[in-house]
Amino acid sequence: MRASASALRLVVPLLLGLFLVPVSVTAGPVPANIVANLEYLGGPPGSQVFRFDYTVENLGVDPDLAGLVIFFDSDGLARSDFQSLTYPEGWDDWFVLPEAPDSSWNVEWNTFSNAIPLGGSLSGFSVTFVWNDPYSIPGAQNYEVWNGGAHEGGTTIIPGVSIQGCLQGTVLMTCGGQTVPAGNIIVDLYTIDNILLATTVTDASGHYYFGGLFIDGHKVTIVTPMGYVADQETKTTSVFIGDCAVLDFELSCLQITPSQRTIGYWKHQVNCHIRGKGHPQESLANMSSYMEEIRIHFNENVLNPVKLVEVDPTTDSLIALQQLLTVNKDGTIKDRAKQQMVALLLNVVSLKLSQAEVISEDGANVSQAITYCWDLMTDGIISNDEDAKTIAGLINNGIMVPAGIIPLGTPVIWYERDSRGSIVYLGKGYPNPFVTSARIAFALKGDGFVPVDLKVFDVTGRVVRTLISGDLTPGQHSVSWNGMSDRGERVSSGVYFYELRTPTGAATGKLIVLKR
Repeated sequence: MRASASALRLVVPLLLGLFLVPVSVTAGPVPANIVANLEYLGGPPGSQVFRFDYTVENLGVDPDLAGLVIFFDSDGLARSDFQSLTYPEGWDDWFVLPEAPDSSWNVEWNTFSNAIPLGGSLSGFSVTFVWNDPYSIPGAQNYEVWNGGAHEGGTTIIPGVSIQGCLQGTVLMTCGGQTVPAGNIIVDLYTIDNILLATTVTDASGHYYFGGLFIDGHKVTIVTPMGYVADQETKTTSVFIGDCAVLDFELSCLQITPSQRTIGYWKHQVNCHIRGKGHPQESLANMSSYMEEIRIHFNENVLNPVKLVEVDPTTDSLIALQQLLTVNKDGTIKDRAKQQMVALLLNVVSLKLSQAEVISEDGANVSQAITYCWDLMTDGIISNDEDAKTIAGLINNGIMVPAGIIPLGTPVIWYERDSRGSIVYLGKGYPNPFVTSARIAFALKGDGFVPVDLKVFDVTGRVVRTLISGDLTPGQHSVSWNGMSDRGERVSSGVYFYELRTPTGAATGKLIVLKR
């Protein structure tokens, strides 16, 4: 780091009654602690206005701290971005431009009558600038303080305002000329590199929201229900500092003319393919795809799994389907309810019946019927199995269910694929390099609690600090490291690595620790 020209001036030490001491960088403890509090003042992406507010602590400049220079890297915060600076009473200021356009620049404050005494602190120093990169914030800064001798170090930057953004939107559903909010639609959030960050579900008004996002590009994917098409299933946008991006989606229902089939139709298809006799209307490939659709849309549904067909990957799915569709005379009511229900699911996955189709005299739709029948079949009350069989049987035979049978308050759950899976996102430590502490942010995606280990290693691979070892909920998390080891000792300055590990993989990052 080059010393400021003002640091060599005689006036400061002479006015303070000191002897001139040659400028030098002292060894040992850092004689000052400078914290830069970053404030976001507004402005559109690409022209956002920020201010660094500095607090200076005199830890070891004896007898008084009388000069301060903050160095900025022109590769980060350009000179042209500078707007203004302020200083406390009794200090003056300098804005120093380097001779070379690609070198660092700095701001400088000096005092002649209001120096910071040993052990004291002072605020009121600030730099306001326009930041042109909407995807990041200015990085590390260096400083120089003096009173006869020069002392150097790095500032600690604290984001005094949120440096994160949010993303939200609405999903609308149009069918038969009527547009309504699409509630209970699964929405997945990805990084621009296709790492899954989080999942949510639209509320009754079709609205979704992701908060606390890193300033970067993001992708949003909706899980389109069967029988609908989306204007786009995946959309990309950028989240900027202080910004809440908006991505809306529109779903349109396919024009499905109800043509549902009875149990007898589906039994015939299965038996033809298993026995190799007869003339099936559904190809073997279609029947296999229907079974796969039942697995991913119903068995593994996030909101309400309907697990009628439990098929091991090594088992012939048609055999399992035949067993459900064939009920002997000694079969139970539950067996017959399952028989009607699996036929109903086949009608839906084969697009012979829309989930949005109204199937009761008072307005209940197919989705509500499936949810309600499954609740009846799994509540442990045998008499309710008969009701589930009756409802599904009426629908499969194209007969309207009487009013008052299916509660209209039954949730409209769009049966769609499950997007769960444990995926990890690990952000860059901030600030980096750091003196006091750095924060590490990450996001988890999983089913229930996710086992997590987050450890810090030195360059030899030795674990110096375990930050997390245990189970965490899916979602966004962050943890800070204060540069201390597991033994309670301050680590040496230098390069360290951190590793976040889950059952599905690991991710690493690098931090640089500076001397205090």
